[in-house]
Amino acid sequence: MRKDVTDDRAIIADILDKAEFVTLALVDEDGPYSVPISHGYHDGVLYLHSSKKGRKADALRLAVERGGRVAFSAATDLEMKTGDLACQWGYKFRGVLGSGMPRFIEDEAEKRTGLGVIMKKYAGNDSFPYDSGILAKTAVIAIDVDRATARLKLS
Repeated sequence: MRKDVTDDRAIIADILDKAEFVTLALVDEDGPYSVPISHGYHDGVLYLHSSKKGRKADALRLAVERGGRVAFSAATDLEMKTGDLACQWGYKFRGVLGSGMPRFIEDEAEKRTGLGVIMKKYAGNDSFPYDSGILAKTAVIAIDVDRATARLKLS
């Protein structure tokens, strides 16, 4: 492994917690597709929510049906580097690349738990009430992360 790459779970969790969004990479019948998503990460599981309709939901369902994996990436602490030569330009950052097996959460209590992980990340707490009608229309997806590395490009 490169010196600026680690599979330290605490570092990966910290980056995913601080990243504003995750970019989810999927493949459907039309080909590769990537989409930025709101997310929450807890105990090796990446949670996201979606409408039950649309390309993202359809591509996730296809991955589940095929027993396939999805990939994701996130970055935080972005700082532009400049210089006199073109090769001196770039970014300092901390980023994560990962993949895992997606699954749709159907149980209402488990859906609330997954959404709570997302709400805790963005709102600071996980005790929001949910409208049962809206909850029934919302897809909550858990990605059981089986591979993830963090790159720490700090200079």
